[in-house]
Amino acid sequence: MKTKNLLNILIGCIVVSALSVSCAKEIIDKQYVKLDLAACSFYSSGNEPIEISIVSNPADWKAESDASWLTVDRNDDGSMLILTATDNDSEYERSAAVTVTAGEAIQKVTVYQLGFNADFYRYRKLRTFQMGAVVSPSGKYVGGFEASIAEDDSFIFHPVIVDTQTGQEYRNVEIPQSLYDLYQPMAISDEGLLFIHDGYTGIVVAFDLDGNYFPVEADGYRNNPMVQGTSADGRMWVGYAQKETDASWRGFLETPLVWIDGEIHELQFPEKNYRDEDFWVGIMARGISADGSIIYGTTWDNMDFGMVYWDDINAPAKYVGEDVRKVTPVKMVDGTGAEYDSHIVNGIQCTANLLKVSPSGKWIAGTYCTETLSEDRKQMQQMKTAAFYNTETGETTIVEDYGESTGMRATDDGIAFIGIGTFGVGTSVVYNLNTKSPMGTLQEWISDNYGIDVPATGTVTFINEDKTVIFGNYPEGTEFNKCYYIAPPIAE
Repeated sequence: MKTKNLLNILIGCIVVSALSVSCAKEIIDKQYVKLDLAACSFYSSGNEPIEISIVSNPADWKAESDASWLTVDRNDDGSMLILTATDNDSEYERSAAVTVTAGEAIQKVTVYQLGFNADFYRYRKLRTFQMGAVVSPSGKYVGGFEASIAEDDSFIFHPVIVDTQTGQEYRNVEIPQSLYDLYQPMAISDEGLLFIHDGYTGIVVAFDLDGNYFPVEADGYRNNPMVQGTSADGRMWVGYAQKETDASWRGFLETPLVWIDGEIHELQFPEKNYRDEDFWVGIMARGISADGSIIYGTTWDNMDFGMVYWDDINAPAKYVGEDVRKVTPVKMVDGTGAEYDSHIVNGIQCTANLLKVSPSGKWIAGTYCTETLSEDRKQMQQMKTAAFYNTETGETTIVEDYGESTGMRATDDGIAFIGIGTFGVGTSVVYNLNTKSPMGTLQEWISDNYGIDVPATGTVTFINEDKTVIFGNYPEGTEFNKCYYIAPPIAE
C-alpha cells in the first residue's frame, strides 16, 4: 500500500513538473506588441514627428504605413515607433493605418491629419537657421542665415528672410566665409533689411530682399559700429561703438548710437553710472520701440547691466524704474581685509536682450535686482525678479509671484511674458499687468488664444501690436537658440 501511494506521489510530481515546464514555455513563447498610443493626429502642416513607445516579444519588430504621406521609422534601440507626416494641402482630413508586427503578433495605430484650414494660425519652426533668428518690429519678416560647406571645407552662408504673412522665403545671395564670417543675426526692419554680425571682423552687414548687401561703417570710432535694432519704418537704427575719450582710464567708452535716415547721432549718458560713479566702460543702445519713440540700453560698468532709456534723443538717458531705484553707499572688504567704498543698488537690469520694449514704448521689460552685503562684507548677494516699467506713468510693476524670474516682453495693453529663472530661462508664464494676476503658462496661453501647441520649455521674446505675430525661442537637444513664429492664416 505504501508503495502504491509513493508511486502515485511520484506520478503526480512528474505531471505537475511537466505542466510547469509547459506553462513556462507558453509564457516564453507568447508573442505580443504593446503600444502606448492606438491613435494619434497631426495638424495640416508644421508638425513634429510623433513618437510611440513600443514593447514587443520578440523584441525585433517592423512597421508599415498604408499611406504615402505618412512615413514610419524607429529609434536606435527600437523602443520608439516614429511617425512623420508631410503637409496636407487639401481641405479634407485624411487618415492612415500603421501596422506593427512582432513575430505573429499584430497591433495597429490609426493616424489622422487635419485638412488645411485658412482660418488656422500658422506655426513654423526655423530649425535650419544658424545662431537663431530675428523678427521685424511689426512681425512682417523674420531673418537669419543657413550654412553649407564649400569644396575647401570653409562655410558658405545663405542669408534667409521669411515673409510671415505669405510664407515666402528670400534667399538671393551666397556669402563665402572668406568675405564675411557671419556669426549672429542682430535685427531686421519691416522693409526686410537684415543685419548680421561678422564674428571675425566685428562688422555688421546689412542684406535686403533682393540680395544686395553692404557693411555698416562709421568714421570717428575705434571699431565697427554694432546695430541692435530698428524702428518699424527702418528710418531709425540703434546700436553702439567704441569712442576714444579721456573720460575713462581705458581710453574709450562704449557709446550708444542712433542712426536717423543714415546719419549717426550719439545718445547722451546720464550723469553717473548704475552705481552712482563715473562711467568707465559705457552704455550700449540695445533696442527701440516700433514707432521710434523710446530707445533703451544697458550700462556695462562692473558688468552690472543697469537699464537706461531715452524718450528724447537730445536729452540724457534716464534709468528704467527710477521709482524703485535705490543706491546705498557701503564699506566693503577686499581679500586683504582692507575696506573700500562701494554702493549696493536696487534697480532694474538688462543684459544683451534686444526686444524688451513694447511697440509704442509704453512698457519696458527688465529684471528688478535687489542687493545685500554678505556678513563678511566681501560679496554682494542678489535677488532678481521680473519687472515692467511704464514710461507713461513712471511706475514699475515688480512681479514676485514666481521667485527668481525675468521680464521678457509686454504688449502695449499690459500682457506680460515672464521667463522663470534669470539665466538659461527654461519655462515661461503670462501675466496681466493691469489686474496684477497670472494668466497661465506660455504653453497654455498660446493654446487657448491661437490653438497651437508650442514647446513647454522656451520663451516668447516678441509679440506685435495687434498680437497677430508671436516670435519665440525654444531648446532642441543641446541647442538653446532655436526659434519659431506664429502668424495669421495666409490671405486668399
